[in-house]
Amino acid sequence: MNGVSQIIIRKLVSAVMACVLVMFIYFIEEQTGFVFIIGIYLFPILLIYGVPVSILSDFVTKKLRGFFRDSIALFIHLFLAALFVMIPILFSEWERELLISDTSNLFDNFFFITSLLSSFLFYCLDEFLRSQLAKYLHQKILLSKRAKALCEKIGDMRI
Repeated sequence: MNGVSQIIIRKLVSAVMACVLVMFIYFIEEQTGFVFIIGIYLFPILLIYGVPVSILSDFVTKKLRGFFRDSIALFIHLFLAALFVMIPILFSEWERELLISDTSNLFDNFFFITSLLSSFLFYCLDEFLRSQLAKYLHQKILLSKRAKALCEKIGDMRI
């Protein structure tokens, strides 16, 4: 696989895992079916908005290294996630008046908190998947005889 397809696959895996983790966190908080509704709405947003934002973040920070790169990439993820919620709020007259009168209302907004949480998890998962540790673990799993046998059993299953 070439570099672009690996990046897109890594971003898609990060989006799926971030969605599942957000659902899991909300499920721990309150065990209701509402968690599935969150996932149904969050997953397309992560695919349509989150993946391109993360690719943009990689493009902007590709020449940077170390902590500075990580900080800028995290800022881009969180800032654009916040904008995703802030822009519709600013166009809504009722919400805009609440936001201008008391900015602490923003941190009580479920959508704002969910966007920041999912963006942070997306960033963390993406950074982990691009790390050397993840590459090492991937190689270890591929070389494992048990994993290979399990994959063969799964591959033998037919519907």
